[in-house]
Amino acid sequence: MKKNKKTWIAVIPLFLIVVFVLAGFGVWKKYRDTLMENQEEQLLLTTRILSENMSVAAREYEDNLEFLADITEEREAEDAENIYKEYISTQNSMIANLYLEDQDGKITKYVRDVEMKSSELLTQCSEKNSVYMEKDSSGKIYNVYKRDLKTGGKICLMIDAEKYYQKLISGIRIGTNGYIVVKNADGTIIMHPDKKQWGIKVIEGRMEMYPDLDYASLKQMVEGQNSGKEGISDYYSYWWTDPEQPRVRKISAYSPVKMQDSFWSVSAVIDYDDLYEPIAEGFLKMIFVFVGILLSAGALVFILWRVMKDIRRAVREIDDLKELNEQLEKMHRSEENIAHQQRLQIMGTMTGGIAHEFNNFLTPIMGYAELLMMELPEGSEEQDSAKEIYDASEKAKDVVRQISSLSRKNVETVYKSIPMKKMMTRALKMIESICTPQVQLESDIQIETESILGNATQLNQVLLNICVNAVHAIGKEQGVILVVCRKETKAKMDTKAARKLSDAWESYIHILVKDNGCGMDKETLRHIFDPFFTTKKGGEGTGLGLALAEQIISSHKGYLYAESEKGKGSTFHIYLPILDMDHTPQIAQNVSGKEYHIVVADDNAKVLQLLKKNFEKIGIQIRTCMKKEELQQCLREQEMDVLVVDETLEDCSGVDFCMSLAGKYPDMMKFIITDGLSREAVEAKQKGIIDGYVEKPVSDTAILEAIRNRAKDSM
Repeated sequence: MKKNKKTWIAVIPLFLIVVFVLAGFGVWKKYRDTLMENQEEQLLLTTRILSENMSVAAREYEDNLEFLADITEEREAEDAENIYKEYISTQNSMIANLYLEDQDGKITKYVRDVEMKSSELLTQCSEKNSVYMEKDSSGKIYNVYKRDLKTGGKICLMIDAEKYYQKLISGIRIGTNGYIVVKNADGTIIMHPDKKQWGIKVIEGRMEMYPDLDYASLKQMVEGQNSGKEGISDYYSYWWTDPEQPRVRKISAYSPVKMQDSFWSVSAVIDYDDLYEPIAEGFLKMIFVFVGILLSAGALVFILWRVMKDIRRAVREIDDLKELNEQLEKMHRSEENIAHQQRLQIMGTMTGGIAHEFNNFLTPIMGYAELLMMELPEGSEEQDSAKEIYDASEKAKDVVRQISSLSRKNVETVYKSIPMKKMMTRALKMIESICTPQVQLESDIQIETESILGNATQLNQVLLNICVNAVHAIGKEQGVILVVCRKETKAKMDTKAARKLSDAWESYIHILVKDNGCGMDKETLRHIFDPFFTTKKGGEGTGLGLALAEQIISSHKGYLYAESEKGKGSTFHIYLPILDMDHTPQIAQNVSGKEYHIVVADDNAKVLQLLKKNFEKIGIQIRTCMKKEELQQCLREQEMDVLVVDETLEDCSGVDFCMSLAGKYPDMMKFIITDGLSREAVEAKQKGIIDGYVEKPVSDTAILEAIRNRAKDSM
C-alpha cells in the first residue's frame, strides 16, 4: 500500500508538468499567430496606402497627358509649345520634362534639352497610354508616360523616378533590413533600394546576376504578386543589397497600383525575424513566469504531501494565477491600443501634409481673385465672376482648416457672424442641386436681419447631410422636401427643445427640414445619431453624416433632434442661438501712418510673388526670402519693422528662427504663417517669442490686419 502511494506521488508531478507543457505550447501558438497576423495586416496597410497614393499620382499624370495631347492636336505649334513650358514651370520637381516623339520614336520637340540612351516598355496602360523606363546620357532613370497622338507620334511626360522613389518611398522604414520595391505586371523591377536592379526581371534578371542561388520560393511569391491582387507571402529569399547575399526567411505584403488596363505591384519586404523575435522574447518572459508558477506548484505539492494542512496557501496560489491572467489580458489590450494609435498617427501626418499643400494652392487663387476684384469695373460681370472665385476659395479655406484639425490637438474652428437669410439662400441652391427630378424642394424663410455666430461651411454640411438623407428616403417616388427657417423665443418653442437649450440666449433660429419619404421606426430613430449606424446598403453610406451633424450643431451651442413615423416621413429640427449684434467686436480699419519695412519668408515662390505684387499695388515695399540664410542676410543689411516667416520654412522652423532672434531686434514685430492654430504657436506668443500668427491661405490683407492689431495693442 505504501509503495503504491509513493508511485502516485511521483507520477502526479510528472503528469502536471506534461499538462503545463502542452497547454503552454497551445498558448504560445495562438499568441504567436495572433500577433504575427496583426503585424502582417499593418504591413499590408502600409503598402495599400502607398499603392493608392501611387494610383492617384498615375491617374493625375495620365489626365495631364490627355489634356496636353488635346492641346497638341488642337492648337498651333507655337501656342502648344508655350503651354508646354508653362505647364513644366508650374509642376513639382518630380516632373522633369515634356517632349514629342515622331512615329519612329525620335524626339522632335522638347521643353528641356534631353538625350535618351535607352528605352524599355514597362506597361501598356491602354490602347493610347503606355509607360516606359528610360535612361539619359548620365545614366539617370525616368518613368516616361506616353500617349499616342491622332496626328502620329507620341507626347511624353518624364517623371524623375529616382527622386520619386527617394521622396515618397525610400524614407519608409520597415524593420532592420526591410525595404519597398515596385514591379510591373510582368515582374520587371521599376524601383528598388539597389539601383543596379532597376529594369531587371525579378527572377530572370537576378538569376543572371547571381546564378548559384535558390529561387524556388521566390518564384511562388512573385506568381502571387503577378496576379494583380493584394496579399501577404511568407517565403525564402536573399538580401540583395548585402554583398554576401545571405539566405533569409522574409514576409512580403503587396498591393496593386491601378494603371488603367494593367497594374504595378508595390511590395513591402521585411525579415521574418523582425516580426518573430520580439514576439518570441515576450513569450520567453511569459515562460519564465510559468516556470516560476510550476516550481511554486511543485513546492506546493511537496508541502501538501508533508504537511497536508496548508489549504490557505493553495487558495493564494489560485488567486495569483487569476491576477496573472488579468495582467496578460491588459497587456493584450494595451498592444491593440498602441497599434491603433500608430495608424491614427500615420493618418494625421498625411492629413497635415495634404492641408499644407492645399493652403499653398489657395493663396495665389485668393490673392489674384482679390486683385481682379480691385481692378475690374464695379458691378461688371467679370468682377462678379472674380468674387465667385474668391467666395469659393473662402469656403475651401474653411474645409482645409477642418482637414488640418484632424492632424492636431486642441484646434478650434474660427466662428464668424453669419447673416442667416443670406446663408439659407445659398444653402437652398445647394440643396436644389442634389434633388432628383421627382423630388420637389419648397421653402419658407421668415427671417430678415438675424445673424448667428458660427461656421457657414459646417452648417451647410449639416443641411446637406439631412437633405441627402431625405432624398434617399423618398427614393424613386414623387416627394416633397420642405425647409422652414424662422425666429423663435424659448417661451414659445417646443418643450423638448426648450429643455435642452441654454438659458444664455432668449431667441433662437429654428430650421425645420421635413420630407414625406419612407420614415423610420422608433428603434431606428433612437440610433440615427450614433456613429457608423446606417440603414443603407453596404458601400452606400458610412453612418457618419448625422453623427457629425449633431456634433457640429452642439459645438454651435444649438440642438438637433428628429421626429419620424414609419411610412409618413421625417422631420429634423435645428435650433441655433441668435447673435446679439450690439456686442459684435469692432475691428480697426486703418493701419498706422508709419511707413513699415516688411520682410516675408516662405518656401513657396508663388506665394512670395503674389504678396510682393499685392503690397506694391498699395504702395508698400517688401523684401522676400525663401531660405534661412537669405533671411539672416536681409536682417543684417536693413533694419526691419516687421518679420513674417512660414512656420515650416524649408530649412528651419519659423518659431525656432524667431527664438534665435531673441534680444537682437527688440522693436521688430515677429509673425509666423501657420496652417492652423497650434499649441506651439500659442505658447510662442504667450512667451513673447512672436507677436502673432497669420493663418493660411495668407494674403496682404491678413498681414496688415495682424500688424494693425499688434500696433493697437502696443498703443
